[in-house]
Parts: sequence; structure tokens; C-alpha cells
Amino acid sequence: MARRLSRRAGPEHPVLFLDGDDIPEPVRPPVPRAAAALTPYLTVLAAADAVPLDELDARSAGRTVLVGGERRPPEASYGAEALLDDGTAVVPLVLGRAPSRALRAALATRYLLVTGVVREVDGVLAIEATEAADLRALARDWSARR
Repeated sequence: MARRLSRRAGPEHPVLFLDGDDIPEPVRPPVPRAAAALTPYLTVLAAADAVPLDELDARSAGRTVLVGGERRPPEASYGAEALLDDGTAVVPLVLGRAPSRALRAALATRYLLVTGVVREVDGVLAIEATEAADLRALARDWSARR
């Protein structure tokens, strides 16, 4: 049985959805979950003065920051190379126009220390990576020197 609409479809009232069940769910930001995994690297992140991702906001746009976290695969709703999760927030990582092979290779590691510029991409704060390092290798070097 066909449902009856409360309004006639027309230029003023186009039919988009028949009822509330047809309205798509809003995009929800990814939930941070890397806090426990980053515990072995907290001393290195503190020594490097890495900024927690939850401290980045619209006022940070254009600022160069040093951040660290676990790389996660990109989600379809973000036009990013990867997502960076530090246990406080999840931020997309984007690349500039012509990223070097070394930068692409460094961004393939699981735990990262990234220097980049905060950008607003499609209404979402993202970090445009300019340099990246393997956080595990840095932690090994750090503990060997102590």
C-alpha cells in the first residue's frame, strides 16, 4: 500500500525522503582508541613536546605542529591518506601536492611522529604532513641513550 505524503511534490517541496527511516545517519567522527597502545611512547612524545590532537581547533589552522599517534586506515568520509589517533582524538593526515617517497614510506609505519601544518579540508581539521618518523624507532633510540 502506498504511503500518502503530507505535501504535494513540487518546486517548493521536492520529495527527498518518504519518512524518517529514509534519512541517512549523520557522519560521526571516529572514536579514539589508541591510548593504551601509545603508553610505551609517552616519554618520547613528552620529550618531543608533541601536541595532543584534542587541543587542535579552528584557531590552529595554518599552524605547524608536532603530533604523534597510531596510524589508522582512512575512512571513506575523509579524503585522507590515513587517520592519526593519539587516544584523545582522531585527525585525518593529508599529503601536499608532491609528497616525497620518503614521506610516503614513513607514513606507512603504524606509530608515527608527524610534523605538519593544520589545515581545514572539507570542513574538517586535518594535518598536512611535511615530515614523519617511526615512533617505535625513536623510542628504541631514546631508551638506548638513557
